[in-house]
Amino acid sequence: MSLRHIAIPSWRKGNVPIFPSYALATRVQSKLQQDLLAWKALSVSPHDHEHEHQREHARSDPPPPTLISFTPAPTYTLGRRQTEPLSPSELARLRAPLCVDTLESRNKKSKKSFVFTPEVLHAPRGGLTTYHGPGQVVLWPVIDLRSPLHEHFSVRDYVCLLEKTTIATLRELYNIDGFTTSNPGVWVREEANQGEEEKKIAALGVHLRRHITGLGVAINFGMPVYGPEFINPWARIIACGLGEKGVTTVAKHLSDPVRVRNAGEDIASMWATQFASRLKVGNNAESESGPLVQQDNWNRWERELQIDRASEGFVTADVL
Repeated sequence: MSLRHIAIPSWRKGNVPIFPSYALATRVQSKLQQDLLAWKALSVSPHDHEHEHQREHARSDPPPPTLISFTPAPTYTLGRRQTEPLSPSELARLRAPLCVDTLESRNKKSKKSFVFTPEVLHAPRGGLTTYHGPGQVVLWPVIDLRSPLHEHFSVRDYVCLLEKTTIATLRELYNIDGFTTSNPGVWVREEANQGEEEKKIAALGVHLRRHITGLGVAINFGMPVYGPEFINPWARIIACGLGEKGVTTVAKHLSDPVRVRNAGEDIASMWATQFASRLKVGNNAESESGPLVQQDNWNRWERELQIDRASEGFVTADVL
């Protein structure tokens, strides 16, 4: 038994970047969660003889643990602590056009700028407002913390699992020393004018229903974290309400632009392997041996969810 990895693609049409919407990733996550919840529902009715055959089938074929990875079009999400509605001016500020540097667009011969209008959505996590977008890879495990296919976890242990997986990924790929603090996420130390500063390199937010996980980790690999609001999405918010803390990226710790350009895919692949190893998906004696991670075909999910790439689910940049 393997960890199933669904990588939602981003691509370019000509030179124009196209990214999946946050809402599309949420659709995929919801389908996976529904499958797990349906299996659990059939597995916990011992006196319902009418559905005995379905229950036996459910017990023998639990849905596999799955990881969704993607780089979304620019999106601001509001957590559960955001109890007051945004004022019209606050909403307009977040939705103002955002110029996105996609790393590939740094070709010196190109004078084009790519602009998106950010989405503003509510998310079922703790915290206040945060940002997701190009230059970041989002990793959402969808697992049952009580599944017979792998180790069991408490909520606290699961959060630690996400943090340890992220720290190990950054260390293995880039020799970056991440750590945790009393605030959620993974942090690194960077030189500043008055010594070292702690900065967040990966955000963490989770949601659970009947031990089924949602949301996860977002790792910044190459996006502006300084500058005016037109190019720096973080300038529009106080990230997760931590006003005294800043954010950073993998790119700040690397000198090779090629490695930064490929960082999204590299991070997703390594994170999946590290997560599967810690999940101990291969230790089930009744499961067939196989790779720790099995890449799933995105085209199958487009058919399953009836997604038309040309008209829904993906966001194309405007060109200035």
